[in-house]
Amino acid sequence: MRLALLPRAPLGGVLLLGFLLFTARVFASQPVAPIGDSLGLTVPAQRHVVRMAPPGGGVAWLVALQQRGQQGKGLGLWRSNDEGQTWSVVGPLQNDWTHHDTADLLSVGSDVALVYSYEGSTFTGSPRHDVYFQWWRYQAATQSWTPTAAVRVFDSPDSTTGYSRAELARDSQGRLWVHAFRLEPDGSNTAVLAVSTDGGSTFQPQQSLANLPRRGGGRLLHLGDRLLFFYGQQGTGPAWFRVRKDSAPLGAWEPQQQAFAEGIYHGFSLSAVSPGPGRMHLVYKSSAEQLFYRAFNGTGFGPPTPLVSSGNWTLQPATTLVGEELVIFTNPAVTLNTHHTLSAQVLSGGSISPPLVLEGSTRFRGYLAAPEHLPTSVTRVPCLSAETPDPNAAGVATVAFFPRGGSRPGLEVVHTNTTHRFLTLAPSGSAYALRLDDSPSRLYVSTDGARTWSFKGRHPQGAEFRFMAAMSDGTLLASTARQGRNAISRSGDGGATWSDVLSIGDYRLLTPRSFAELDGTLYVLEYQAFTTADTPIRLYASTDRGQTWQVRHTFSGHRHGHGMAVDPVRHALWAFFGDTLRQSGTFRSTDGGLTWKSIAPGALGRVVDATVMEDGSLLYAQDNVYLPPRPYIVQLQPDGTYVELALLPGPSYSTFAASAGAYVVGSAREPGGDVYPEGEESAHVWASFNTLDWEKLLSYRRMSTEATVRADVYYELPSGLLILQLQNAQGFGPGGHGYQLLRVTRRP
Repeated sequence: MRLALLPRAPLGGVLLLGFLLFTARVFASQPVAPIGDSLGLTVPAQRHVVRMAPPGGGVAWLVALQQRGQQGKGLGLWRSNDEGQTWSVVGPLQNDWTHHDTADLLSVGSDVALVYSYEGSTFTGSPRHDVYFQWWRYQAATQSWTPTAAVRVFDSPDSTTGYSRAELARDSQGRLWVHAFRLEPDGSNTAVLAVSTDGGSTFQPQQSLANLPRRGGGRLLHLGDRLLFFYGQQGTGPAWFRVRKDSAPLGAWEPQQQAFAEGIYHGFSLSAVSPGPGRMHLVYKSSAEQLFYRAFNGTGFGPPTPLVSSGNWTLQPATTLVGEELVIFTNPAVTLNTHHTLSAQVLSGGSISPPLVLEGSTRFRGYLAAPEHLPTSVTRVPCLSAETPDPNAAGVATVAFFPRGGSRPGLEVVHTNTTHRFLTLAPSGSAYALRLDDSPSRLYVSTDGARTWSFKGRHPQGAEFRFMAAMSDGTLLASTARQGRNAISRSGDGGATWSDVLSIGDYRLLTPRSFAELDGTLYVLEYQAFTTADTPIRLYASTDRGQTWQVRHTFSGHRHGHGMAVDPVRHALWAFFGDTLRQSGTFRSTDGGLTWKSIAPGALGRVVDATVMEDGSLLYAQDNVYLPPRPYIVQLQPDGTYVELALLPGPSYSTFAASAGAYVVGSAREPGGDVYPEGEESAHVWASFNTLDWEKLLSYRRMSTEATVRADVYYELPSGLLILQLQNAQGFGPGGHGYQLLRVTRRP
């Protein structure tokens, strides 16, 4: 690995190098803070911990902890800057420990939104049992979080009523939803709801979602395109759910449906996380004190998978989703109330691993807390627990870590197609391709994971489809060519009909990454090969889903516009250019493409494709073909800090982050160039789990020495299979075109 510091920020380089060289420490529990009893991390359905990675601020863990008078504190926010090794107080949330409040945390960009409310073993009326919403805003100057004024969402007027177990969700339109259970004078519980359409400044009450004869509990969770309210009650009885689509009118909830008959222990002994639109992983304790896993598919729950069959009142779950892997934490008893272990197992590919004991010392371990989502780059997953001598004694909140599986990646070929050239994948899961023995103006679609294909539509002027990209709403954009002239074509009906929306003449596009979408605006970056001289390269933008286009910026001093990458968290757009050293470079815009800043000039930033990392840096492989610069896999920070991670045998056209935790890079063999090792005739696919250790896993020999052989991953199916696109590769169809479906595996 080589570290290069561009002039603008030598300190940033030191910080990045430290991050890249991080290796996992011993997987032993570490103390967080003293607690007054075992209820410091209740309610299990709430989210008590989030992992934050603000721009330039490093990685921080934030935990909402109820200390119950220890150190003179009640409910407060704690922070770790060193992956859980040490902890410090950020500030109080509700510091009066005589009123036992708990919180539900949600990360929104660099900020944290939260609600807090009462929780206790009994629930009687009190004018103190209100629900509050609050923002903790990130301050770049201090690299910390500060609170805004708390907003009361639900107000208990007197001792006949009260609110408890509040939870928070944010839908795809940015609306904030707060749910809580209200105690009625007759002892029943009503599931109440409020929504904010102004970022949490005010909340409007909505229709109640349910009324239960006994104390209620559940989870309000956003599933990408809909809200799911899942709930039950203390004692026996089934679990129920209701759904609200984000696109529906504000008060439109679907009728309640029964989820399953065995119910949920106390209504709240559960942990849930969404892996994608309409889906949810659920781990819950039934009314009979058994632990199960179920999957929600958008309309109903699948069959139960037993996790712990002989439970007790103390058994609780916590879950974390890392890519497509669900890590499940539990606290099974060795001796009830005095000795409980902390265990973890993984759901991956439909199978659940045997449990691994993370902490087995003789302590009572009560309620657990784990982050809802983690990036696939993490090598260990934290779980907090309340460690005490017995359930009612004071003790300490601790954190232990689950080490993720094998450290070496593998790529298993599960399907090969030699009859189609793959084009793009839509958010719905529909895939699009050209049939190699048919006209390139005729488009084919697959709805079964790129296994079988059927005719979908034809370009009305007979133009050839070259590259295609699907936008977030399913709009298809394509680079098309007819009689030597190029255009951008659009389909708003899934590829059935097409129209030309932008003529670009002699200009064209290079890859699917010549299209981009950021904050509702669509972008196209030109590429040309009609001259080797500097040529104006235009960035077009559309604010009406690709129906009309305007020039947003014109770049000068370049020959090629290679592609773009988007950072939606930081509202940043990256653009990549070639071809000579002087014409090449990587640029970044934070104002929607109006103005640009050079981040990595020349060969350092000669890039075709890149993936944006969680901290806002870019991971990419260079398109260097002629010496002296060689092609490296690189990590580049927005401040210009540049680190070379691995040397490649040829230029690269693709870098992809798979949901299973692997980073995948394709290296090509072009007809010209002198960077190649002696005898190099192939394209290769490389992978890494940590961005430091890279392995060559697949190779494809070129069919013709007059064309470039490429092997690139740009897309991942909903099943988790990667789509490897091939051209000029021996053993494939005309022109060496075709594709393979790959499964990411882990090896020891």
